[in-house]
Amino acid sequence: MKLSIKRQKESREDNTAVKVEVSPQQGLMAFPGFPLVLVGVKDNIITVAAVSFFSFGKAPMVMIGIVPKRYSFTLIQESEDYSINIPTLELLEAVKFCGTKSGKDVNKFEATGLTLQKAQKIKSCLIKECPVSLECKIVHTIDLEGSHVWFVGEIVAAHKRKDYDRSQALIYWPREYRKVGEVIEN
Repeated sequence: MKLSIKRQKESREDNTAVKVEVSPQQGLMAFPGFPLVLVGVKDNIITVAAVSFFSFGKAPMVMIGIVPKRYSFTLIQESEDYSINIPTLELLEAVKFCGTKSGKDVNKFEATGLTLQKAQKIKSCLIKECPVSLECKIVHTIDLEGSHVWFVGEIVAAHKRKDYDRSQALIYWPREYRKVGEVIEN
């Protein structure tokens, strides 16, 4: 460990390793990227990059952050569940559309050509074209009075196509859509 750190120090003799103070928002934006998912709430779709695993235990949980002014926020408050659907590059145009249009104004399934799929254990829809769908029941809501309210969902059912590889997933960097990067070490 010390050997690799020493090499890094030696390679930075040009002072590029000097840190300067930035705003907390700039610090947050230094994260390399956020998973990008399509969330099904009732019969609506919202594109979400504020998504994180919450627990890997007996009851695996995942949480999503929704901005309170969004139409989907009202839907998720009324609902007891949501689905997380992992899109691939082929669905990028639908992902962008669902992230910029309101379900209050347009039926996103009709507009994108995506197929609403009935879930097994929740009332909210799944998206057939997404190779992975997680059915989640809301167990906690966290409002820290920030930009998002977090909905923690217990994963009660999961569906995955046999040919899916998580390297096909999309990630979101502010104002950029990307694919997952290369494996560096295995």
